[in-house]
Amino acid sequence: MRVIFRTFESGAGDCIFLVIKDAEGHSYHLMVDCNVLTDDIKAFIREDLGKRIDTLIVTHIDSDHANGITKLLRNPEFADLQIGQILFNGFQPQTEQTPALPQNIKEKLEAVAQLLPPTVDEAFQKTNGMDAACLITELNKHPQWKAVWRKEPIMVGEFISLGEGGKWGTLRFLSPTQNALDSLLHEVKLEYARRLSAAPPDGDFEDQDKYFELMLRLAELRERPACVRKTGAIAITKDLLERYAITDGDERSVTPANKASIAFCWEGGEELKRVLIMGDAVSSQVVEALKDIDDNPLWFEAVKVSHHGSKHNTSVDFCKRVNSSHFFLTGGKEGEGPHIETIAKIAKLPLTDGQKRRELHYNHDKGLSIWSDLTNDNTQQLMSDYHLFLNTTNIYEFES
Repeated sequence: MRVIFRTFESGAGDCIFLVIKDAEGHSYHLMVDCNVLTDDIKAFIREDLGKRIDTLIVTHIDSDHANGITKLLRNPEFADLQIGQILFNGFQPQTEQTPALPQNIKEKLEAVAQLLPPTVDEAFQKTNGMDAACLITELNKHPQWKAVWRKEPIMVGEFISLGEGGKWGTLRFLSPTQNALDSLLHEVKLEYARRLSAAPPDGDFEDQDKYFELMLRLAELRERPACVRKTGAIAITKDLLERYAITDGDERSVTPANKASIAFCWEGGEELKRVLIMGDAVSSQVVEALKDIDDNPLWFEAVKVSHHGSKHNTSVDFCKRVNSSHFFLTGGKEGEGPHIETIAKIAKLPLTDGQKRRELHYNHDKGLSIWSDLTNDNTQQLMSDYHLFLNTTNIYEFES
């Protein structure tokens, strides 16, 4: 089988594809997340994938991973899009019969929804409220998407075979835990109470998934800083990299939504090749889940680094457990990644027998001062000493 791992520039967020092809010309298409639905992404789905996504994964509910999926499902150009299954942990009710909320509460929720900012795209007029901002609203509006959206949450320890008999490989889920999902739900319920001055019902209720996503979107707005502190250029030296390579970030600063992110590895083929996609998960959880695999360090053909290369999501232990020749950094914006602490840990990874170099792929440099720091002659020579090379080619193919 031929495996193609590809990322796209998608604003500050992620957009990732894994395409698997056999010798007979058949293929399996996996899409993970989307923030800005660019013309390049639309063209790839339309022309390369033939408007077919066999598995669509939204790693978590943050807007920089879900916004583009919402627009994709709303876009008339993709009204004939085929999706085999949708994996997305989105506060789905787990009971068949859910009681309706009192009318006065529903009216309050609809009024609160109008606090979301307007959204404009090329296919629609200016809109606001849940129709513009919420993926769950879009999934529930259309029977074809609701029918393939898995009701049960995805959690660590689960395996999903792709295709009949696992022909196209297996997804091994490494995150989230039940505790992480519970913590996120607790935060959402607190936001509900702030907005309505009353706690939500104890059990499942009608439309709870869309109303809980609304609360998360409003919490994102409330927590957004008024301004971003700009940082000056840094001098990247060997001493700096050596120090940062052994310095762990603080996972306590990671948001509940990111701790509840889906992380997984694809594994398949006669030689059992693997690809690791971290979403925004914390590395301690992924390291714990990978203990079920005996290889140490564990080799991946490609690794999508967590949370745009945030220093809080890639630990020293993670880099002891995981190795690859291709690390992919996606999205991010000034001050939020990629952080030099993460790059230092990747740079310091020892090469394995027969491994001559390591590629650090990054899918955009817009508004990122660290890119200038990394691409000056002195830093590139230093990275070369560690056999680490920057690469803006965001596609990697291998045989499995």
